[in-house]
Amino acid sequence: MEISPLIDQDLLLERFDGKGGWTFIRLPDLPKSGKGYFGMRKVRGFIDQYELPPCNLMPFKKGVMMLPVKAAIRKQIKKEAGEQVRLILYPVGQQTKEIIPNDFLECLHDEPAALRNFQAMPAAEQEKCLQWLMEVSVPDARIQRMADAINHLAEGRSYLGTKMK
Repeated sequence: MEISPLIDQDLLLERFDGKGGWTFIRLPDLPKSGKGYFGMRKVRGFIDQYELPPCNLMPFKKGVMMLPVKAAIRKQIKKEAGEQVRLILYPVGQQTKEIIPNDFLECLHDEPAALRNFQAMPAAEQEKCLQWLMEVSVPDARIQRMADAINHLAEGRSYLGTKMK
């Protein structure tokens, strides 16, 4: 099943004027979610080649949403207000099977017992495992989670290390 992004387009980095002004991306074509607090919507994705960890889109004016873009992200992508960026966003909680880290799949295939146990898990549990892996944005932490999950699965436990039911 192909996952369709909420948004996949080139957009403008904008900046609020005044003291303490901050940089953001306006998302006019994205309806706010009724689930989040104050209409916020939790997403993850990419700004140019920078991978965004799960974060909140915030309501703006007249039903428009916006994504705040911190200085650390702007430094990584080497862009500032007034420049275009490629923004691709996916809702958090949407099925992640199509965007499973390739490294995780390769490691599962290298460890047949882990692969068998992963495939034996109910789809909802596989989904929770993948979300747990993807929610970490620090590469070293994600690698450690993948290693832990594979070791646990190979030993017949859940990806978190608890006994399988």
